[in-house]
Amino acid sequence: MNKNYIARMREKVGHEGMIFVSAFGVLWNDAHDAILLEKRWDSDAGWGFPGGYLEYGDSPMQAVVREFKEETNIDVSVTRVLGIATNVTDKNSWGDAQETIGIGFEVEQVGGFLQKDGTETLDLQFVPIHPEPKMFVPQAQQTLHRIITENEVSDRPWLRENGD
Repeated sequence: MNKNYIARMREKVGHEGMIFVSAFGVLWNDAHDAILLEKRWDSDAGWGFPGGYLEYGDSPMQAVVREFKEETNIDVSVTRVLGIATNVTDKNSWGDAQETIGIGFEVEQVGGFLQKDGTETLDLQFVPIHPEPKMFVPQAQQTLHRIITENEVSDRPWLRENGD
């Protein structure tokens, strides 16, 4: 199995600070009162959005489509940008300094059927947004809150800097 882009770069750079871009998708149910969320392999603290880091050569839109397929078995197309968030940490869960730029997209299902991969994704559910679901990290919780409160009343994307 080939190592992913981050693993290859970390072999060269070590634990020094690096900038990575991630893309995640929001897929609503038909009633528009629940979002497809995943239980991740690396955290049992709550839910996460399907998505992941860009590989070299990916556009953010290609990455969210690829990650959705890998993690949920659903084919999606991007319908709009929801927002951009940044987060800087001196030490992530692997001990590395990292800045992550996360780009959120609303997506629609165009094919496939819901099936967890059993490796990265341990569970998939359309989780009701009221009450607000518990997410696996504070940044994802803040992002979910913005999606529910800001994107539903406006087509304008939000910007969230350094965990705000």
